[in-house]
Amino acid sequence: MLTITRTCLPQWVDYNGHMRDAYYVLVVSFANDQTTDELGLGPTYLKRTGCTVYNLDTRIRYLKEAHEGDLLRVEMRLLDHDAKKLHLHSLVRHDESDAILAVNESVLLHVDQKNGPKALAFPLSVADLVHQRFERDKVSTPELRVGDVGLRKS
Repeated sequence: MLTITRTCLPQWVDYNGHMRDAYYVLVVSFANDQTTDELGLGPTYLKRTGCTVYNLDTRIRYLKEAHEGDLLRVEMRLLDHDAKKLHLHSLVRHDESDAILAVNESVLLHVDQKNGPKALAFPLSVADLVHQRFERDKVSTPELRVGDVGLRKS
């Protein structure tokens, strides 16, 4: 499982005194970036191959409020994958209290931008890293889920 932390910045807070909904997705997006980079799908890969990942589906459940200055922790795991897609699950927690503030699930698709865009299977080197990450992350089951998000199995 990947873990990152970010602080709730003053510009992320709305007139109600809590973090705007879009910034929950932003902190998860930072974790997405780090995860894809660790899987060999980051900016260097894009420059070298013309391929990247597109977000097909992101859903979030807001459970508790974050406030200015709160240290937020995103715990991201690879919940599932196939030859072209990643299903990521994230918990956004208040770092000090460990309270779960939001749950996010996303499906990312590997895409050839240079000759498309068109969906493309992961190269073997990436597929190996994805499989290793999946094996590591499947050890524990997420305590909360968003709902009807996932990969269709044929």
